[in-house]
This record gives sequence, C-alpha cells and structure tokens, in this order.
Amino acid sequence: MITSLALKILLTFFLLSSCALLDDEDETILPGKRESVYESEEKVILKANKRIKIEKPRMISNWSQQHQNLKNHLFHFESNSTLKLEKRITLGDINFDKIQYVTPPIISENTIFYSDNDFNIVSKNIETGKLNWKIKLEFEKDENFSLVSGFFLENKTLFFSTGLGNIYSVDATEGKIKWFKKFGIQFSRPPVISKDKLFLVSDDNQLFAINKTNGDLVWSHLGNIEELSIIGGSKPALEEGIIVVSYSSGEIFALNETNGSIIWFDNISTDNFFSKTNINDIQSPICIEKGKLFVPTFSNKLITYDLKTGKKSWDVKLSSISPMAISGETIYVIDINSKLMSIDKVSGKLLWAVQLRSKKGDTEINWSGPLLSSYKLLVVSSEGNVLSLSPFTGKTLSNIKFKEGFISGPIQVKEKIYLISKEGSLYILS
Repeated sequence: MITSLALKILLTFFLLSSCALLDDEDETILPGKRESVYESEEKVILKANKRIKIEKPRMISNWSQQHQNLKNHLFHFESNSTLKLEKRITLGDINFDKIQYVTPPIISENTIFYSDNDFNIVSKNIETGKLNWKIKLEFEKDENFSLVSGFFLENKTLFFSTGLGNIYSVDATEGKIKWFKKFGIQFSRPPVISKDKLFLVSDDNQLFAINKTNGDLVWSHLGNIEELSIIGGSKPALEEGIIVVSYSSGEIFALNETNGSIIWFDNISTDNFFSKTNINDIQSPICIEKGKLFVPTFSNKLITYDLKTGKKSWDVKLSSISPMAISGETIYVIDINSKLMSIDKVSGKLLWAVQLRSKKGDTEINWSGPLLSSYKLLVVSSEGNVLSLSPFTGKTLSNIKFKEGFISGPIQVKEKIYLISKEGSLYILS
C-alpha cells in the first residue's frame, strides 16, 4: 500500500518533471556563448503590446528567507551591468538529485546557510569556502522522512523546521541551539517571522504562531484536512498586520497576525485534471503587493484579491509552481509548461510571452526564476543555462551554458548573483 507520505513524494517528483518608471530597453548583455534554448525559431509567442513600466532597482545585503521577503515576491534588484563567473564553491555532501525535497539556501553577507544529504545544517563562508559550523540533526530510527523545510534568519538567529515536526532556534554565528520544540507534525514549508512571532504551516493544514524567543505556542489555526497533497507549498505572506495562509485543501485565510482571528476566507475551486485527484495545493508563493493579494494556483488560475476585504479583482488562466517577480505595473512568472510571461498587475492582461525549451530529447527541462536584476530577467535551467531576457519585450539578451544544471532560482545579495547546482555547487556571478 502506498502511504499518504509516499504518495506526496511521488507527486512532488511528478510535479517537478511535468516608483521612478522606466521603459527604455537596456542592451547590456551577459558574457558567454549564445545558444538556442528553444524548440523552434519562434521564441516570443506573444509580442509586447504596451510600454512596460518597472521600478528602479534596489540593492539588498541579505537574502534572509525564501523568496527574500515577507510579501513572498521578488522585486527589482540592482547588480553589475555585466556579470561574469567569479568563482565556484563546492558546498559539500549534497546532491539535489538524491534529495526528496529541495531546501533553498539563504545568504547573509558572506555566509550561506543550507542543509546537506546527511541532515546537517551547515554555515559556510562564501569568500573562502571554509566551514563556519555544522549541526547534525538527530531523529528516531523509525522516522525515515528527514528534510529541512526552510530557513529564516533574523538578528543573527537562524530558525528552521523539519519534516519530523521539529522547530529549532540556532545562534547563527556559533551554531549553538538556543531552543528546540517537537510538535510531532510534518513541516515542509519555510517559517516566517513577524515582530515577536514565528509562523509555520504544517502538512496537515495548521498554522502555528509561536513565540520566537522560547518556542511556546501563542495561537493556532486549523484548515480542512486533505488526504492528498504535494510536499511543500507557499509559506504565509504578511502585510499591515494581516497574515495570509494557503492550505492543501485549496483554502485561503486572511488572519489577524496578533490573535489569529479570521478577517476573510475563500476556497479555490479546481477545473482541470488535478481537481479529479483532489490536488488543490497552492505551490507557487502567494504574494502581497500594495494591498493586493496574488494567488497563483496549480489548478490553472492566477487570482487577485483585495488584501483587507477578500474581494476578487481578476483572475487569469495560469498554472505555476514558481515565485513571481513584481515591479511597477508588471508581474513576471514561469508557468508549469516553461512559458515565461509578463502580466499587467492591474488588469491581469498578458503583455508578452516566451516559450522556453521544455525538452532535450527525452529529457524534461525545468526552469527556475525569474530574477529581475538591473533591467534583465534571469532564468536558469536544469540543463545549466543562465538565460537573460528583456523585461520589456521578452527578447533574449544572452545565454550562458554551464556544465552543471540548476535546481532553484537565482539568489541576489548586493551586486552578486548566486546559483545552486544539482550537484551541490555554488556559482557566484559578479
């Protein structure tokens, strides 16, 4: 008999395989050999139909959580106009081809935090490649599902949870555990912190608000139980005292951050194949931007809500498991068919679309991103492509090919861009 957990894992693998306004196009390109990454010469399948406006880029010094911020979307980052490979660092005993669930690393200044194949939490100096510290996580012999759901770094304290239902608070400088709590419920989504609370969503559709100082439970919220779901999913999004959580049941709750009281609620209906299998997961991060909530679903919809009232603004046909980049009046996202799209944030109208190559022979090609960096959209592939496109037209600017494929989207800290390969290498572009 296939267990619910095993089914989750199988479905995860199936899923993975199957404002100063500027509108001048920057022609600076990344160095590297130009190669075709498309199945045909028809690259841009929908040309830009209006002047696209995006905000000026801004520089950050820390990528302290998955998707960089509490709003769960990427904005316009500032980098060097021309990027080249600075160095490659081997992270150690890590091979994403052998891991059931990929935990994206986080980066602060010159330090990267990640988990390896042996259930270790690792802190490593990016400049030197030297190990700062390593924590070996322990688990019972009958507990065979070991993953780290994600990291959150705040004020030199590292928070993370595991698939075994454990929550940790660790001194990020020395690697010493401050406190540890065992909830006994699987966690496969990253934690988030706002003010004095740590928020975690369990795989059985509960949201826990936890005191970040000692790990004590402050309040919790329970959604409907869903027998069939996909490992992972969106972490909560927060803005103006409102925390929004999505469950594998397709439910969306906007809750009061202080006490967990319900502000509004919706249940997303499905109308494709996956509705017949009762898979209603929201895998792509739910996003908040200037009082609007954007919910990209795996059930073929991108839905927009008013954050405070829950009133729907518009929805468009879109299935995605990728994070969105939002800047100015524009949304950028990759759908499950490897189509990179630019969408008008106000109306939901498709502005332009580019079909990325989805197969190489019989091998599926997976794309991660996009990262909007200094007027360029960067996407990376499981075949090792680093593709740069114009955010205004979708035109290809450059394509660099590396020997190792990439498993997650680019991370940017200050002017440098970091890429994690399937073989566990850290590529630094500067």
